[in-house]
Amino acid sequence: MTTRVRVNLANAQELLELPGITPTEVDIIVKFRAEHGPISDADQLERLLNRHPIPDMLKERADFVPSDSTAPEAPGA
Repeated sequence: MTTRVRVNLANAQELLELPGITPTEVDIIVKFRAEHGPISDADQLERLLNRHPIPDMLKERADFVPSDSTAPEAPGA
């Protein structure tokens, strides 16, 4: 069984475990979470990274639950 990465709770190193994610994209994800809160789904991640479409392998490994919380760098955390 492949381990899923919790996009809204993962640190930068854990986000790099997502197939095809670059360090620059990790920075974009972390900055977005800090400024706007959790990423709701793969579609929002696609828009955020300006990648259409993101690879299926990435979608399969990304876990967006819980979508009501995020990593400690987010506002109010």
